[in-house]
Amino acid sequence: MAESKKAVVTSVAANGTWESNYGTMYKFEIAFDNNDAGEYSSKSNAQDKFVQGQEAEYTITSREYNGNTYYTIKPVTNFQGGGGYKAKADPEKDKRIAKLAVLKSATELVCHDKVLASDLLAVADKMLAWVYSDSKPTTPAVQPSTPPVQQTSNPHAPTNPQEAFGNDNDLPF
Repeated sequence: MAESKKAVVTSVAANGTWESNYGTMYKFEIAFDNNDAGEYSSKSNAQDKFVQGQEAEYTITSREYNGNTYYTIKPVTNFQGGGGYKAKADPEKDKRIAKLAVLKSATELVCHDKVLASDLLAVADKMLAWVYSDSKPTTPAVQPSTPPVQQTSNPHAPTNPQEAFGNDNDLPF
């Protein structure tokens, strides 16, 4: 990587154009009071990176071509780029997420007849307390006071699929 330098610009002279992948580039011959000189390419004909009489921070690199040494000048930018946006941590949001997770888990236990619906919030509270503690629970989360209700099938549901969909068999498959 080229070393960054600072010097006062003593001359800026336009020196033609060339075509790049990014469109027309404008060439300028730049000279500094420390005797550095080289070519700077800009996307704009009215470049403002190097102004005669003003101090500028730049890098200079050399390259050999057909036995001659050419120097390229580039301005130094402080642009860091990217980084993106990082939201501040919200402990209340984390608590809401934990509450929703344990409520969902407790609801699944109710749906699978592992606990009674009336015990849903008590189970969720015990789970949430465990999430925020550093130890494992010593007793099961819930000990139902009555056995879970066994789910029975719907007495009105058809037992034969053809009764539900008809005997036409007009399905496309």
